[in-house]
Amino acid sequence: MLEVVSISSFSDRRPEAGPTHLHQGLSCRRGGLVHGTKVATTAGWKRVEHLKTGDLVRTRDNGFKEIRRVSTDVITIPAGEIRPENLPVQVPARAAYNGRAVWLMPEQGMALDHSKVDPSDDGVSVVPARLLSGICHLNSRAPGTCFEVSTLFFDQDQVVFIEGGLQAYCPAARFGMGTASGQRAYQVADDESAAPLIDAIASKGSVTAIANPLGALPAPIPQDPIFPIRPPSGIRRPGRPGRPPMPTLFLRPEWMMITHQE
Repeated sequence: MLEVVSISSFSDRRPEAGPTHLHQGLSCRRGGLVHGTKVATTAGWKRVEHLKTGDLVRTRDNGFKEIRRVSTDVITIPAGEIRPENLPVQVPARAAYNGRAVWLMPEQGMALDHSKVDPSDDGVSVVPARLLSGICHLNSRAPGTCFEVSTLFFDQDQVVFIEGGLQAYCPAARFGMGTASGQRAYQVADDESAAPLIDAIASKGSVTAIANPLGALPAPIPQDPIFPIRPPSGIRRPGRPGRPPMPTLFLRPEWMMITHQE
């Protein structure tokens, strides 16, 4: 079984720092994002280990939301552990819209769009990643003998985009405790109710039901608005043959000019 050693939620300690609180072990079958996983933010893609409280993360249904807390834990895997329920799931490169392999913790919830399975159903269910092991080349294995996992917390339940447009579920409280209000914003499926959905994904031979192409390429969001303005009177506009290049946009408040490249 995985051994999970809990460290301070705001610590920068690395796995080689060693165990700190053995009496505060967490459940080995848990969610969270393995360090190295990229998350969509207002600044584009950022590795989960570089995120901090106050950062704005792109969500599936609620725009950009502020991170309220980040919890970081160290996980070690004993030699010989082969049980799928105790191992992360590897999403191989290009299995969805991801350009490289992505690791999912066994109990990390993944938002599954019903419409990708049944066009007449527009619902969303959250299923644990371990149930996806064995379909569409996804498999359970260990990314290393020791690695770190970070969990993001928001005011409300959110589904955030990680690399490849994969839709990762982030509850408003520690995994398994529900939201602060006691109600979930998304339907969390148990193993029995998730089985038909997993079978439908396997029959289609594609895991795009847990990914969104619109979330695969997030662009940085400028914090200051850009206002296009008309050139001064008597100045000819650029862009047509014979007309000189000139600034076409001004950025406020700095009024920094963007010019055409020759």
